[in-house]
Amino acid sequence: MIFSFDDQPIQVNIERQRRKSLTLQVKDGQLFVKAPWLMSNETITGFLEKKKRWIKNRITSDSLPEIDFESRYYFSFGIKTEIDQENKKIFLDPTYLYQRLTFWQNHLNLYPKKVSVKKMKRSWGRCSSTGTITLNIRLLHYDKRFIDAVIVHELVHLNHMNHSKSFKEALIEALPEYREWIKLNKLK
Repeated sequence: MIFSFDDQPIQVNIERQRRKSLTLQVKDGQLFVKAPWLMSNETITGFLEKKKRWIKNRITSDSLPEIDFESRYYFSFGIKTEIDQENKKIFLDPTYLYQRLTFWQNHLNLYPKKVSVKKMKRSWGRCSSTGTITLNIRLLHYDKRFIDAVIVHELVHLNHMNHSKSFKEALIEALPEYREWIKLNKLK
């Protein structure tokens, strides 16, 4: 199946399974859909239409390299930076993430029980029901305002463990610029 958005065709690979809901995954410029056995292609297409923005964001972020050793550059806080000839590795220092988390937790009076920073494939951050916040080290490649938006998002989850209306209201109250800042996850 081929799905298009903004006049850009994308290959859709549908896998039918014994399940009750749809899942989407973008990998290597292709869209993978897991669907229930009896779900019609029209229902799947309707779901893809509703998720166009999500799909576009995933394809765009999937196709932008954060580090390109061949072309000798990487992104640091959203700025394209040349790699020194001597550098064979790029070390991402998580200190900035811890500093911003400390700033925001003091500002919002929301304190996680535990904090960790690691490389994650599928999310920018997580907040567990036990009060642990995990941040993706790859955030350091992106705009500082985007980093703050992710941190505030995860801190607000300490009081609201879902994306309910009350969560969204608390998020906007904590960071009125959230909607604009969260869109800064593009590399230029």
